[in-house]
Parts: sequence; structure tokens; C-alpha cells
Amino acid sequence: MATKRPDGGTDSGGPAPSSASPPPPNAWAIFVAYLLLGTALSFAFGREPGTVSPDIVREICPTVLVVCLFITSYSLWDVMAVGIAKARHGFMTKPYGSLQSHPPEEVYFAMRAQSNQVEQMPGFIVASLSFSLFVNGKVGAVLALLWAVLRRLYASCFRASVGKTLNQIGLSRFTIPAYFIVNSMLMGTAVQCVRSLSK
Repeated sequence: MATKRPDGGTDSGGPAPSSASPPPPNAWAIFVAYLLLGTALSFAFGREPGTVSPDIVREICPTVLVVCLFITSYSLWDVMAVGIAKARHGFMTKPYGSLQSHPPEEVYFAMRAQSNQVEQMPGFIVASLSFSLFVNGKVGAVLALLWAVLRRLYASCFRASVGKTLNQIGLSRFTIPAYFIVNSMLMGTAVQCVRSLSK
């Protein structure tokens, strides 16, 4: 019969039982939170429903500037980081198959950070530009900038976390606020559109 070790495992070599993961958050509760925040943004900062700024270019220029700078930063720090990590671990001189199926942790983290930025960009671009166009350009630019800073911190932290578990890395301190920012802008735009259509 296996005896229990001090770390909670057994003498048969089994690992200590991991603590149960917390239940996932309720999607409808999160949706309601996004909707409430979007409604608040629309009513607090939105222009008269059904109208646009008389100077559209000046209204959306700050947001376009943030979007352009973020995409450039993605090219410089996220895309290049993958190539640098691969070169450091000899991807240029070793057979493709083994490295691709089991990449070193540094390479894997760099690739995940880069691909996750890509996954998040469409929503960010649509939310930032639509919010700035239909709701408020200045507020849209500020929210877009906050999102961009959070995503830059996310990628930097992820790439620097070799040897750590995901719980130790703590990426949620960047991802959760970023999710709330972009989805609040989307819901703010949606609420503004509904207000415009109902006039």
C-alpha cells in the first residue's frame, strides 16, 4: 500500500493532487457587466445620438494614432521576439520537426505572446475606431491607449516568465482589464447605435 509523503504525494511516485480549479465565471454575468459599462460610457460621454462630430478627422485621429503605434510595436517587439528566441535555440540549424513539436519554453512563450496579440487585435481595432466615431473620440483614444499599454505589459511579462507556472506569471492582471476595456467600448458603440436607431 502506498504511503503518503510530506508533500502530499505517494511513495509510488505520484504527484501531489492539485487543488481544484475555481469554476469559470458566468458568461451572462460578464456580458451584463460589459453592457452596463458600455451604457454608462454612451450616456456619460456619447454625443447626441444620430450625430457625428463635425470634424471627423480630428475626432478619430488620436485613436488611429494609438492603433498605428500599437501595431508597429507588435511588429517590433512581438514578431521579432519570436525570431530572436528561435535563433537563440538553434532553429536555423536543426531539423524542423523535433523543434516544432516540442519547442523550448522561451520559444513557446514568445510564440504564444505573439499569437495572442493577433487574436486580440481585431476586436481592439473595431472597438477603438467604432467607439471613437460613434461615441467619443477623446475617450476612445484614452481607452485604446490603456488597452495598448496593458497588452504590451502582457507580452513582456509572458516572454520573461520561463520556468514559472501560469499561476505564478499572473497574466490575468493584464488580460482581464484589457477584456473589460475593449468589450465596454464595443457595448458602448452598440448602445449608441440603438439610441440612434430609436430616435
